[in-house]
Amino acid sequence: MIDTAGSSPEPESRARSAPSPGGENWVTHVLFELAPGEDSGSETLGRYRYQAEVAARDCLAMLTQDTIDFIVCEWHEDFVVAFTDGSVELVSVKHREEDQGPWTIAELCKSGGLTHLFDRWCACECASNVRLRLATNAALNPANGNAATLARMCGPQPEIPGGLADMAKQIACQMLKVRWKQPYPNIPATPEVRKLNEIQMPAGFADKVARFLAVLEISCDPPQRQYITDVNIQRILTPAVQRLQMAHVDVEATYRAIVERIERANRDESDRGQLAAYIADPGRVRYSVRLQQRISRRTITRDIIHQEFVYTSAQLPTFPRGQAPMVAPGGAKLSRKLRHGALPSDEAAFAERLRSAWFTTWSERRSGLAGDETDLMNLSLDVLDTAFKCRSHARTEAADGSAFGTRMNDLIAERLSIDALASPPPFLLNDLHLRGLAYQLCDECHFFFSEPFDTDEEAS
Repeated sequence: MIDTAGSSPEPESRARSAPSPGGENWVTHVLFELAPGEDSGSETLGRYRYQAEVAARDCLAMLTQDTIDFIVCEWHEDFVVAFTDGSVELVSVKHREEDQGPWTIAELCKSGGLTHLFDRWCACECASNVRLRLATNAALNPANGNAATLARMCGPQPEIPGGLADMAKQIACQMLKVRWKQPYPNIPATPEVRKLNEIQMPAGFADKVARFLAVLEISCDPPQRQYITDVNIQRILTPAVQRLQMAHVDVEATYRAIVERIERANRDESDRGQLAAYIADPGRVRYSVRLQQRISRRTITRDIIHQEFVYTSAQLPTFPRGQAPMVAPGGAKLSRKLRHGALPSDEAAFAERLRSAWFTTWSERRSGLAGDETDLMNLSLDVLDTAFKCRSHARTEAADGSAFGTRMNDLIAERLSIDALASPPPFLLNDLHLRGLAYQLCDECHFFFSEPFDTDEEAS
């Protein structure tokens, strides 16, 4: 049950703002300020695994789609997809064994998650930026007016535009019937009757259900439990790896690691008592930070997905095989800085080749999505941090006024490695690529191999 006692209703403008993980006050969507209801009843490991693998389909989509911002596991529904435009999608996953047959409308409302989705949508104040998805592996009853017809009438642009009012009334009656046995705070209680058509329909309830159907998608895309792993690897992960031009990825091990990461986010059993206290406390304010931390632990971002990639032990060539190496543009400022640092000409020439190796690798393996610049910034900060530490060390060893560039370059070669990075790179690199990025950053005047000087003035 969701208890919002002690809090004022959220204005619609706030409900439409997009959460931004990591920010000081990133829990801005009303959805993430509602503590989710605790699931009751026993859940099998198979159900949890299947739920995680369905969530993995959306997580993997983040690799090639920049419209998805992040995903929160086990929050109100089985998972929530947050989009960069500020909208969110509550997703309920329902696995059904093959011998149970297709879903009927009555079963979708009773045990198929439809009533639960409606209740959660109401808890989100029916905000215009909240969408809903019921994802199931089972078929829908094809009889006229049954579950398959319902699916074709859902969404903002339904395949069957007529008859929505009658369908909404039928769904409303089924939900009111479910409410007799199960407590849903956002569904009104009505007297029990023998026949469905005798239910006393509360004023405006059928219209509210009609609005609910307009933001609902019923999807039968998820494969059966025994096939979903292979389908996700072959149809989603492998094409994403190929599109991103990532080399030496062990796709099966990577997929297992991603699903296990989602399962850890799903479990998060550590603070159930804390959540209960949050719900019980009408003040609620002093638990907001903890609630934010809980959401953070359940959040899957694009960076987290990249961190779970598993690579084979094959040695990555510095220049891609089978093509002529590209020469990086620029290089004049790097050359002047290396000369000021008193590096030998052969080491300077080697530095320029490594800069071209980095340029070739980055040009071919970047995804082309908005996240590229963030990936490059994070990697560049790690490289610069190492370069500055190497310069400080080299300067202390040099006699007053003498050049320290050669010693600094030796330290960079010694210390700048993939294993020493604070976080793994966005795609497979070797240590020489990192040195190439360092020389590129030097050419862009982010650091010097000597005391700083005006590189433009020397050129003139």
